[in-house]
Amino acid sequence: MRIVFFGYGELGAVVLSSLVEHHDVVLVLTHRTEFTGLGEPHVAELVEEHALPCVISANGREPEILGRLQELQADVIVSTNWRTRLPGELLTTSRLGALNVHDALLPKFSGFGAINWAVRQHESETGVTVHLMEPELDTGPVVVQKVVPIGDHDTATEIYEQVTAQYVPATLEALDKLAAGDRGTPQDAAKRTFWHRITEDDTRIDWSRSTREIYDLVRGQSDPYVNAWTTLDGRKVAVKKAAPPSMGFCGTPGKVVRQADGGVAVVTGTEGIVLLEVQVDGEQARPATEVFKKMGARLT
Repeated sequence: MRIVFFGYGELGAVVLSSLVEHHDVVLVLTHRTEFTGLGEPHVAELVEEHALPCVISANGREPEILGRLQELQADVIVSTNWRTRLPGELLTTSRLGALNVHDALLPKFSGFGAINWAVRQHESETGVTVHLMEPELDTGPVVVQKVVPIGDHDTATEIYEQVTAQYVPATLEALDKLAAGDRGTPQDAAKRTFWHRITEDDTRIDWSRSTREIYDLVRGQSDPYVNAWTTLDGRKVAVKKAAPPSMGFCGTPGKVVRQADGGVAVVTGTEGIVLLEVQVDGEQARPATEVFKKMGARLT
């Protein structure tokens, strides 16, 4: 099929590479590399490698883009990791409509940071959804879903890798279904949840929370994402690795109690948590036992 591709970063590159191999990509739209994120410049590299027609766009709303798509009369638009909502008038410029590849099991976890939020919310599974696009973000009939289980100790980085591995098979399957006339299944709007972008403020540790909640926050903000963090005597401390304790540590939330289980035990709202690796104020990451040599400090 003749495809117009909107995409960015590593996820966009993974899908674009498969589309170049299996279909006819007639135009690529991507962002400038000033956007930050995982593997940001990959799409631009593929465009150069395969000499693909390309437009650099901030949001897909530049006046010339609509006219260009209307002239191309592509079979389908495919969007992967495009960083803004596409204008509704673009979605009808292709014969079969527009497909979006989203890193969650819609209608849950629409919006941003879906993998991080799923881990932080202690979900047992996430995955990939390929759906027909409508003007509202992450809505429209589901054509294909691939499920990825989330274990109790999996990090967002590990789940990201597993989810990424499903992008290509899900996209190619959705294109085959669309070509065969399958228009998907409508999403249940009553089950939809929308999640905002994660900022640094959203990753600060509240030590009065339960051990499970804090551990899930640390897992959900694993490198290279913004880590969960706290402060010690006014200095920021990023928590890179942690673990549930083998026994309960109780008292004042945030109090550093003692070395335990290969790390340093800190009181939480329930049974405590063990910090294994931390990074103080931009220094090199170190084992928590090297940072907290004196017990009794208070993290806030």
